[in-house]
Amino acid sequence: MMAAASAAATQALANPPGDVFVISTLYARHRTVPAYGLAALQRLIDAVKPEVLVLDVTPTELRDRKVWPGKVEYTEVIFPYLDATGAPAFGSEPDGALFTELTGAAGQAYKAFGERNPAGAKALDELKQATYRAMAAGWASAADVNSAKTDQLVAAMRELEEGLVGGAAARVQQQWDQHHADRLRDVVRAHPGKRVLMLVGIESRHRVLRNLQSAGVRVVETEAWLRRAGL
Repeated sequence: MMAAASAAATQALANPPGDVFVISTLYARHRTVPAYGLAALQRLIDAVKPEVLVLDVTPTELRDRKVWPGKVEYTEVIFPYLDATGAPAFGSEPDGALFTELTGAAGQAYKAFGERNPAGAKALDELKQATYRAMAAGWASAADVNSAKTDQLVAAMRELEEGLVGGAAARVQQQWDQHHADRLRDVVRAHPGKRVLMLVGIESRHRVLRNLQSAGVRVVETEAWLRRAGL
């Protein structure tokens, strides 16, 4: 037993846990937020130097290099980075039948909300746009975008939105974010000792982090790391 324990300890030292980063992306807002534009995202990825990436696209989108048009960071930064470096990457969004099921349920929930409460739907949209403008006005760096304060604001906004739209929207979002966390957990376990970078939409990050904590996945404290890196 002592020999086995010694061997296990030696193996642990030879393969130390790798750093795991969970970083927010802004989709099309990267074009309009000076503090976190596409060039800033590129600098962040270069600074992290990931050995493995987990991305908020489906495996099919990753394979075909075709994404929803709003995800400008993929065509402008992330896919070129993958092609240039050859770094392995994995899609963390649901694919196939599950993707169709979840997006269909979400679409129906938002459609029903707009029909039963058009004034509420309009007010919610205006609130979200104003919230993003206010956050962007206060962001001066990538660290600000990936801060605990931003996560708290986004979590509150999501809680209000899901409460207004209804239970179906909340269940879909929770399942979607759990899928992200599960895929990252699987990739981390399959690549011990590797530096893993997850890029995920800003409205999912807070819940993904919470789910990872519950699963025992240790994540780099992003805000502090970025500030030390001057990002």
